[in-house]
Amino acid sequence: MRINVAGAGAVGMLIGARLAEAGFDIRMVTRTAEQAAAILNEGILLSAGSEEKVFRVDATARPEAAGEGGLTILAMKSYDLETFLAGAGGITGRSPLLFIQNGLGHLTWASRFGDRPVAFGTVEHGARKTGHRSVEHTGAGPLRISAVSGDFHPFHQLLTADSPTFPVFPAEEEPERLLLKKAIKNCLINPVTAVAGVRNGLLAEDPDLRALLVRLHAEITAAFPEAADEVTLDEVLSLCRNTADNTSSMLADLIAGRKTEADSIMGGVIALARDRDASLPILAAMYDLVRSMERRGLRYG
Repeated sequence: MRINVAGAGAVGMLIGARLAEAGFDIRMVTRTAEQAAAILNEGILLSAGSEEKVFRVDATARPEAAGEGGLTILAMKSYDLETFLAGAGGITGRSPLLFIQNGLGHLTWASRFGDRPVAFGTVEHGARKTGHRSVEHTGAGPLRISAVSGDFHPFHQLLTADSPTFPVFPAEEEPERLLLKKAIKNCLINPVTAVAGVRNGLLAEDPDLRALLVRLHAEITAAFPEAADEVTLDEVLSLCRNTADNTSSMLADLIAGRKTEADSIMGGVIALARDRDASLPILAAMYDLVRSMERRGLRYG
């Protein structure tokens, strides 16, 4: 089965490599011709612990290639979706689309592709891009998929992928609920690591950061009580430990001087809480801090 992976950042390259390992015919759709050439000529170099493997995949910088062939996984950041899809001509054809962005704002894209199967996914792996064609797998977790129509048949081959290192599961929840759960986890881990300048594991070990996490979790689950039993504090702390060496995407963006996903992650949850007449003062303060750090180009080290 041909799978297009559009977006060759850390998560995109991790998905491309792991699905190639599972036997899929992978084509990476990159932002630049330079990266496409590096991947095409030398493959994706994947490291996990002391192990390194190279996976040979196809690669192109033509955005319209995302509409050619089978399933397309859209793996770029949420703020890049509009530009990419415009460059891809909206992605023609009727092949399935899988969106795996963080946050909630991209849910509206489903209505623009009503003529084809659309699903939304959440990725709980840790990944760190180490070069144009290299990525480090820093923490394992599932890829969960929720189909908009409830019909998983167009995604059957992906769901039956034989990859113990990259399991793919159908989600029981509708897309909105699945993404909200992931967004809450992101709101707990991303801003705290970004402001403190630490990797995920320290949130579970440092007493002051853990105390902040406890208060933030209580605030968010009070606004979204339906998530209290699904996104428990113990689960969040376990996720921090399982991805202890991972640098959160928000912290990585600040370190590199890139735009963060603060708007799509924190802004989306704050707006949804406001619709419920609930306030999130701690999260709002973290949001303001990250936005200020991003605007000022603040870097660590």
